[in-house]
Amino acid sequence: MTIIVHQRPLDATRTPNKSCKWVAEAIVNGRTYTATSRMAPANDIARQLVAAGVPDAPMQVYTAGLKGCLMWRSFYRAAERTYRESATEPVREVRWVDPAVTRAQIAGSTAPKHGVKAPAGTPIAPERSAA
Repeated sequence: MTIIVHQRPLDATRTPNKSCKWVAEAIVNGRTYTATSRMAPANDIARQLVAAGVPDAPMQVYTAGLKGCLMWRSFYRAAERTYRESATEPVREVRWVDPAVTRAQIAGSTAPKHGVKAPAGTPIAPERSAA
């Protein structure tokens, strides 16, 4: 079985400073999977399929207005990847990291630390007298 994904741009979401969002759809085992993303909706669908326990299979991504398709030999592999770009770097494929994990890491590094903070110069343990 090959997973077929169809994606198209949502032109109404295009702005002068941002690309438009894309919507992708796939029907697998009679169930419709949908994802909306600015960069990789097909990869989002692949993550949904992995979470649903669908056995690994090739995935073909068809884009409205373009001939041909993007082919992944494994949608499990597609689920591990996404695309990113910045003002200094062009579009590139990168490893996908769950946004919840990123938020937790940021919150953990900026959260107030628990415990007692002694003023500078305060000894940590009482000194023993040489009696």
